[in-house]
Amino acid sequence: MHSGSARDAGRSGIATGFTAALTGWRAYFVVACIALLASVPGIARMPVMDVDEARFAQASRQMLEDNDFVRIRLQDSERNRKPAGAYWLQAGATKLLAPIAERDNAIWTYRIPSVLGAILAAMATLWAGQALIGARPALLGAGLLAAGMLLGFEGMSARTDALMLGFTTLALAAAARLLVAPAARRPRLVALVFWMALAFSVLIKGPIPLAIIVLTLAAMALWERRLGWMAPLAWWPGPLVALALILPWGIAIGLATEGRFFASAFAEDLAPKLAGEDQGHAGFFGYHSLLLPLLMFPATLALPAAARLVFRELRARSETTALRFLMVWAGATLLMFELSPAKLLHYAMPAYPALALLCGAGLAAAFELRWRKTLAVGFWLFCAVGLVWAGFIGFGLREVGATDVAVAAGLCGMIIVVGAVALCAFRDAYSRVAAAIVCALALSATLRMEIIPKTDAFSVSARAASEVARIDGQAVRPLWVVGYDEPSIVFLTRTSARLASSSVAGPEIHEGDVVIVEAAELAPLSDAIAARGLVIAARAPPIAGISMSSNDRVSLIVGVAMSAQ
Repeated sequence: MHSGSARDAGRSGIATGFTAALTGWRAYFVVACIALLASVPGIARMPVMDVDEARFAQASRQMLEDNDFVRIRLQDSERNRKPAGAYWLQAGATKLLAPIAERDNAIWTYRIPSVLGAILAAMATLWAGQALIGARPALLGAGLLAAGMLLGFEGMSARTDALMLGFTTLALAAAARLLVAPAARRPRLVALVFWMALAFSVLIKGPIPLAIIVLTLAAMALWERRLGWMAPLAWWPGPLVALALILPWGIAIGLATEGRFFASAFAEDLAPKLAGEDQGHAGFFGYHSLLLPLLMFPATLALPAAARLVFRELRARSETTALRFLMVWAGATLLMFELSPAKLLHYAMPAYPALALLCGAGLAAAFELRWRKTLAVGFWLFCAVGLVWAGFIGFGLREVGATDVAVAAGLCGMIIVVGAVALCAFRDAYSRVAAAIVCALALSATLRMEIIPKTDAFSVSARAASEVARIDGQAVRPLWVVGYDEPSIVFLTRTSARLASSSVAGPEIHEGDVVIVEAAELAPLSDAIAARGLVIAARAPPIAGISMSSNDRVSLIVGVAMSAQ
């Protein structure tokens, strides 16, 4: 009995000493490293993902090709949906890394800004948490956020969401510091950080981050019934700097497109989301909340403790200002996206930093106040959700006809089991969180470095592009893509690739042109070019797999148009 107590005390003492060392810049370094390890696996091996990632990367590539950093184009069409911020960062990273990448369509260079966005989100969460809930609970929460399955995936994707999360979190972290420490040193500098982060988030995602920030601050002001803490935000250089960052491109794109950018951004992007018509992405109220345990994994471990802490505070009506801010941040953001008819998995991610900090505060309270049942619920929820991830991976691989499904699912399940054993072995919050983080990082790395890249069904465009490169040799021939309209095939081949139907391509294909044709379109295309004495000479067996945007099975034939004689 005494030896067990001594052993537990020893473990607790080691953990306390270790976490005591993680103060100041070391804490930021740790959460940055966790976010890096969560985002980087698979950055070069994961296939280019349709449709959004491929469109962003291709439009950024065309900025470099055309040396035009005002207009956003996808081949010959204007892409008037999101502002230019993410495209600038992707193009800049690709240009900077050109000596290493050696080609302008290596997808990993376009993913680098998202990695930095995920790191910024984790560090900004820690910055907010240190002011709101204290250094150690903030470290717990920021670490859990940094290792999250969804954040890690978005941090590896050449899209806007990780970047938007980073700057939105930074803006709200600055507001949190003004709220809880209005007399702190350099409040105007904090206010300037707020306005710059707000401006960058708008340049990346448009009005969505602005709505999140305004809604959070307005709800907090109503709850607190005071506005004085926001006074530094009225310091005139802040709004002026924000306008100076946003307006030049806004004016330039308005003139370059004769106002079409703003009309299209509203009519084709924002309005369909508000009306629930955005590519059929509808969902029920509670959709995002229901998926929190899955998408925030490994913070799943602490969600019951966070819920108990919130309910205790609300019931006692003794909410501290700090916890109020986190509840408003998470609650207002979740409610905004739950009420929106259009729903995708990543939409509610801006609520995750606040939820992660509530998890950190909840875990700290659970261990301090000995909430054993709550901790037990968190443990079993962690195990259950981890096994759901393993089952989901196995089911997904089976659906696309992958081999070694049982091996992949078993490997993921083993990672969860090892993580669960490690959780049982530790008796303090910091060691348990460390074990959960390692478990999640191992699961993410296995999925994105081994399982998905080795599943041929997901790499149809990449395999077709490799065959085109083999046919081209040193020449660059005209390229036609018939019956397959995924933007990844353009990014992986060349901007001049012509995506068309068989009726359009048939009369225009010439001898020597390279052709990628989906099997269902081969017969009508062959008929269309036969009248001109041409045939498609396939150079390799059909390339079978899954179209990522529609989940339909496809089979691509890659060949050359040749004379029938």
